[in-house]
Amino acid sequence: MGNLLPFNSKGVQRFAIVISILFPTMILGYAIVKQNYNIIFLLMSFCFIAIVVRSNIIPLSIVVLIIPFTEWAVEYSYLPPQIMWIPELISLLLFIKALISRFVRKQRIKLFGIWIVLSFLLIVFISFISNGSGLIPAFLFLRVLFRYYLIFLAIINLDLDEKSMKFVNNLLIFVFIVQIPLSLIKLAVYEQGERSFGLSSHSISTIIPLIAIGFLLSYYFLYKKLKIYILLMAGFIVFALIGGKRAFIFYLPVLLMFLIWFLKDNFKVMFKYVVLGILIMTISLYASFRLIPTFNPQREIGGSFDPAFAVNYILNYSTHFTDSGLSTGRISTSIAVFNNLYNKGVERFLFGFGPGIIMKSMFSAYDKKDVSETEFGIRYGENGLCWLGLQVGYLGCFVFFLLLGLILKKSLFCLKKETDPYWHSFTLGIAGFSFIMLVAGLFYAPFFTHDAISAFYFCLAGILINRVNKKDQNELQTE
Repeated sequence: MGNLLPFNSKGVQRFAIVISILFPTMILGYAIVKQNYNIIFLLMSFCFIAIVVRSNIIPLSIVVLIIPFTEWAVEYSYLPPQIMWIPELISLLLFIKALISRFVRKQRIKLFGIWIVLSFLLIVFISFISNGSGLIPAFLFLRVLFRYYLIFLAIINLDLDEKSMKFVNNLLIFVFIVQIPLSLIKLAVYEQGERSFGLSSHSISTIIPLIAIGFLLSYYFLYKKLKIYILLMAGFIVFALIGGKRAFIFYLPVLLMFLIWFLKDNFKVMFKYVVLGILIMTISLYASFRLIPTFNPQREIGGSFDPAFAVNYILNYSTHFTDSGLSTGRISTSIAVFNNLYNKGVERFLFGFGPGIIMKSMFSAYDKKDVSETEFGIRYGENGLCWLGLQVGYLGCFVFFLLLGLILKKSLFCLKKETDPYWHSFTLGIAGFSFIMLVAGLFYAPFFTHDAISAFYFCLAGILINRVNKKDQNELQTE
């Protein structure tokens, strides 16, 4: 009877392989025909699980590459929004992998900043209970804030070697440098302005050049004095001008003054830094006042250099209220948020109006982007203080920024101990990045909610902490 069976063991294996290929292919074909991107994402998630299991570097590379080169396309519906779920999924999978790896090897799980995160979650819970703002909006709120904090925890628990850390860093350097020619293409095709193309997009056209210049200055003075660094700094000034963001010129001197403090012990280096800093500031200021139309009386590219006009415009822009009483500037919006919280009592002042109450979402049922205007009188100008303040109060805002402050404190501590020139300059760059995230995130825009900025920041911060941990382990082994 056994000889009558149509399949032997090899036949069964081949049949199983054919089915395992055909079945997903049929589902994929159906999803493409019906344009059901959720099914496509689900199928792709199995591929990413396999990738994460086999490698650490490939998933990290996908995260830092997919965001800057696809986010703008999603904004204009050239690509489905589900593609932006991929980096978040990889972040979660890497975190799970790191936890399992640590548990199997019976090693302590490193949870840098976890007490701050838990304190923030408690505040979010109190705000959620007191306001009844909804479970899903609260989840979307937390997701936006901590999706890439998971990749930070993954990196510090996966114990990446130095070669891997440098690879990810070099990949990010590539991503940043490519933005310069992409911004020139944007200028040629779409002209100057906030239209998204690559990372030249809305408010992040302010912070991207600040991050880049901070790192370039750090590498130039602490690693290698290469002329290419100077040329790239000029390129990122052009990047900022093409984006048409006025705030760049005001946060640039703040960054330059921050960095000089850590070069003051070497007078020769500090003197050269001051000269270069003044040159960068002078060129940026003059170019901004001439080439950003709203900064000159003629309202055109190439208008006259008139600092008094520019200052007056900035003051009016930042403090403006519409005739109907809506705030449109960052100062006027900060005042509006303070009044909304203060007038509703201590509970709202501390815990806000509920997590997710003003969240923008692709899910129309949970899209609350219009609530700022309809309920709080805010049309434009929400910075990080306002965005967090309205949702989880000033107490929640303070606790969240403690996490960024902790990373800044750690980077400054590492800066004093690091002796390797490459990592010494990298650490100062991270310190500058953290400082700008704190200052600009608090007073200009909630950059910590942006995919690219959040992913880049937590990846680089994770590399820094991992570098410190590896160095400490090596020192213990040599003792």
